[in-house]
Amino acid sequence: DGSGWAVSDASAESTAKGMLAVSMGTGTASSVGMCIRGMVTLSIDYGDNGDVLYLSETGSQATNTAPTTSGSIVRVIGYCMDDTNGQIYFNPDGTWVENA
Repeated sequence: DGSGWAVSDASAESTAKGMLAVSMGTGTASSVGMCIRGMVTLSIDYGDNGDVLYLSETGSQATNTAPTTSGSIVRVIGYCMDDTNGQIYFNPDGTWVENA
């Protein structure tokens, strides 16, 4: 859609280090908008209330378990706020580490 957004994942630095956002709907980023920080509701339960959420090695996913694969990137992206309703506080950290 020309917006410059791409799928992110923790598999490599090139797909994990940039600015992150959550699409606010289905459709193009320019028509539905992107949330760069705030409360969002996701269709998947990512853990228990209060869990730290990390960028997953699966594209466009979060996980409550830090990646451990050699070369993968560990980056905090937010916190699980309501595991029953899929609500998270999306607040991606600008720092990250690469697993050895």
